[in-house]
Amino acid sequence: MIFTVINICVTLFFIFEVFFVEKQSKHDTDYDETNPLLPNILLIGITAGIFTVVSQLGNSIMPSLFTTLMKAVLIMEGCLLWNVAFCFPYYAWNYSNTATSIIKGIGYVLIVALVMLKIKTIKINPEIGVVINSDYLFKGAAQRYFPFTWYSVWEAVLRYAAPGFLCGMMLVRNELKASKLDRFKGVVYATGLLSMWIMSIALLFARKSYPAFDLLRFFVYVPMFVIMPWGYRISASPSGRGITSFIVKSIMSYMIPALLMGFIFSRLYSLKEISPFVFLLANFVATGLVLLLVYGINTLINRSRYGHSSDYAASFEKDLASVDYNGEMDEIADNMFHIFKKNTEASSMAVYINGGNDTFEPAYSSNKMAHKIEGRMALLETLLNMGKNIVCYSELESLHSLAVIKDELGAFLIEIKADTLFILNEGRDIHGLITLGIKENKDHFKEYDMNVFSKLYSYFFVFGYYMRNISNKEVIGTVNRELRMSSQIITSIQENIDILNNPKMDAGCVMIPAHNIGGEFVDMIRLTDSRHMFVVGDLSGKGIAASMSMVILKSIIRAYLAETHDFKQLVVKINSFIRNNLQKGTIFAGMFAIVDFEKDMFYYINCGIPGLFLYTEAYSNVIEIQGSGHILGFVKDLTPYITVKSIKLNKNDIILACTDGLIESHNLRGEEFGKDRIERNMVANSMYPASRMAQFQHDELVKFMSHEMEDDVSVLVLKCLKTFASEKAEADAIKAEYLASIMKMEEETGFLEGTDVENGQIPELLEQSVNAEIISDDDNDSENKTDSQDGFHFEEVE
Repeated sequence: MIFTVINICVTLFFIFEVFFVEKQSKHDTDYDETNPLLPNILLIGITAGIFTVVSQLGNSIMPSLFTTLMKAVLIMEGCLLWNVAFCFPYYAWNYSNTATSIIKGIGYVLIVALVMLKIKTIKINPEIGVVINSDYLFKGAAQRYFPFTWYSVWEAVLRYAAPGFLCGMMLVRNELKASKLDRFKGVVYATGLLSMWIMSIALLFARKSYPAFDLLRFFVYVPMFVIMPWGYRISASPSGRGITSFIVKSIMSYMIPALLMGFIFSRLYSLKEISPFVFLLANFVATGLVLLLVYGINTLINRSRYGHSSDYAASFEKDLASVDYNGEMDEIADNMFHIFKKNTEASSMAVYINGGNDTFEPAYSSNKMAHKIEGRMALLETLLNMGKNIVCYSELESLHSLAVIKDELGAFLIEIKADTLFILNEGRDIHGLITLGIKENKDHFKEYDMNVFSKLYSYFFVFGYYMRNISNKEVIGTVNRELRMSSQIITSIQENIDILNNPKMDAGCVMIPAHNIGGEFVDMIRLTDSRHMFVVGDLSGKGIAASMSMVILKSIIRAYLAETHDFKQLVVKINSFIRNNLQKGTIFAGMFAIVDFEKDMFYYINCGIPGLFLYTEAYSNVIEIQGSGHILGFVKDLTPYITVKSIKLNKNDIILACTDGLIESHNLRGEEFGKDRIERNMVANSMYPASRMAQFQHDELVKFMSHEMEDDVSVLVLKCLKTFASEKAEADAIKAEYLASIMKMEEETGFLEGTDVENGQIPELLEQSVNAEIISDDDNDSENKTDSQDGFHFEEVE
């Protein structure tokens, strides 16, 4: 009974392994759908399941049918081993050719022929185990010296010889041609095969004392199909700590629990004769206790420095995302250094803040050895021009682009005792630097480390921005710390707004915090001469944390604009940043919009903006246009929940966007300011400039409330001054007036008398002349427009 339960568990394990390996492989950037390992895991799961069912039927079916079914199982197992053998050359050469396919096909035929023609009977029961009778390979006198059966040939060739030979070919080829990573992966694959061999030999010894162990013949494949998929997913060759981590985890998490479980099973086996149910129950309880022990051991190991191998990207990101910025500066910096040390083996960390005048002041040093940096701004700007905001010492030799500054950069890294340098920049502005010392094993940071650092750069930017804003302890006093921080953040916001300067549109805004500090902001970003982006919204939270998140988000938006040219995908990426990088639970309710002055179009994405209004002069009324939307930071993938909407702008159209502080504020009688008042104010003040209209909304709110503001208020007003259609209408009116004046002059003076032009041709010729000038101007404008395209495109526009 216990062996049946184990076989069922093994079958379920292989089925689960198929889905797990498939899912994990698809997360890898080098995912290969032709990886031959995946179908073999499915095949072993099906084979183990059939074996479990057939072995339970036993004497309940005819012996001939039973033997036929077991032969089918043996054929499937043989094909599985033959497939596994050919995985090794595939992993060495990364492709499979026609010759390989032909050899595999011949092997399948021989396996079927051997089993069907040479295997006579197969018997299974707990007393004798699995007994497979087959013809001897040799007859007569030779049989005395070579007492091998055809089944022993099956075992020797398929289980040992073929996989061993092809695995050896892989190891030799890797040693001669492959990279360090591929050599290590080859060793892992070989270890998986070796584990199957060890389990098979152990099963042979076990069956001598108790033949029923033969029923666990598919259990021997479990370690192989755990180790080989893991080897396929490895993305970095191990360091010394990686090997140590592997050994520690193997001993503590697998070997010791396995030995303990074996010991418990042997002690409990005597219960089987007394009560099979008690025996089974005791084994389940013991297994549960051992699993709890394994979980506890893994938890302790993962918290230690030995809990992470050289492939540390996932654990590193998890640790960075867990940083709490509500504590003291030194405590947070120490925690960040501990994260670097735990995951990357960095021996030291220092943080420098831009002090102005080409200097960087040390804000933190793990070894207390950091000193002021002077005269290196030009070098740092050169690195940014090369697109390098992260650089490590090992790249001085490997990157040709660094050749021109190799000596200067090398001397700088030696001067500050750094092996890796992070430049924390927002566009061309450098806020600070983070430096890491050489690894604790005296090894340099390598390509894998750089890839991980680049992927997680936003976390380092958040940390650096935090250090920049709280490191100046002389400015930030204990009593008025938040007040002074508020002034600094608000100034930063105002300085970084790209004020709209286009004759077609007037833009104005107000940002009024209720308590000197808050998470609301309005941003204007110039994309090109013909396109401008507008952002307005509210980040959840209060005080310094919300203000810091606001400034970081504002910077990240500009950083993402440099690499993303799809409007919807830009917002999707910003949602991911808010959810994964800002303080846990942070959400953003607002709007992203782009105005295209060439097409007179207003494109926008509603991200939970509570109020978005459109005033049209033709009807002299206001309508709400926000429609449905979804706040940012709540769901993992925002793509299905947002769409890009668009509006064709007309002359004197006015768009107003505001946060909930304007709509939902109450007066002393408990009345809400509401959307109706906003709409009436828009109509009443439509003749004023946009900035005055935004200010009037706030003034009306203050007058309405007659007490201290309840919430932050942000208002953005966009006023369309003219459009292409209105410009054309004005041009047509000028042209008509010009033609009328010429005709009147001809009637009064007759200045065309004596020429070849007839009186009826005058309007046509003059119109052609005027149109030629207009077309010429449009062509010039078209050339300028082509030069200024930003590549932004809009999908799913409604």
